[in-house]
Amino acid sequence: MSTDINPHGDDATMTLYRLHGCPYCELVVRRLERYDVPYRSRFVAGEHSRRDAVARASGTRSVPVVVDHEHGVTMPESGHILEYLDRTYGNGVTDEESTSDGFDLVEFAPSDHPTEGDEAPDFIRPLVSEEYWEDTSLSDLIARDGCVLLVFYPLNWGGKSVYWWKEIQERGWGDKLTVVGVGISQPFDHQRFIEHRGLEHSLYSDPGNGVAERYGVVHDLDGMSGVSEPRPAVFLIGDELTIDYAWVADEWPPSPPYDEIEENWSE
Repeated sequence: MSTDINPHGDDATMTLYRLHGCPYCELVVRRLERYDVPYRSRFVAGEHSRRDAVARASGTRSVPVVVDHEHGVTMPESGHILEYLDRTYGNGVTDEESTSDGFDLVEFAPSDHPTEGDEAPDFIRPLVSEEYWEDTSLSDLIARDGCVLLVFYPLNWGGKSVYWWKEIQERGWGDKLTVVGVGISQPFDHQRFIEHRGLEHSLYSDPGNGVAERYGVVHDLDGMSGVSEPRPAVFLIGDELTIDYAWVADEWPPSPPYDEIEENWSE
């Protein structure tokens, strides 16, 4: 079962299979509109068993999926789709370049987040690596490793997230301390992201954004009622769950103070 919306009529050269309220589908929509690609939307049902149309087109019942009729390409998974659109319609720009272009600077509202000297809220969530995931508490990580850099970040496949993790890896933070991400993606999507990007760090799966809420770093997505993601933030957490350093973005796109973060854990 699917519902068609085709504002471009016969000019549509691409079909996007999408789901209402799906943030990954919205990322693809924004990229299509940025490149002025004429497309039609086919909205699928929430139940996978009722997604026969997208299954016939792509062999998968997950969305988003694009069918580029002009180039004869069918592409599932938002990360692959964004890369394909950048390469095919964006003159080969990279993820970070395409995401930084065209964004106005937006200031976030003040955040009531824990700061240096406060006790970090403990939590249990699935901790995902490339091989597996299991429920793991923050306090268990602290007890094992002594210090954890907790990184809250936006949607997995967005250009800023890709760039941020790339920068963290190139700086070799994981060689110096335990770096763990917190994002709203499901465990299986975290695994795809880790594998696709070659991440050396584990990621907490927090689909309800409850951990971000406890840390005061929730960001409601514009035009997507009831959908939120973490505001970019970093907390250095030491013995007895004490916060030794905290940075929370006050604007979008964010500019994490990488050097300052490094200075604080090396003190």
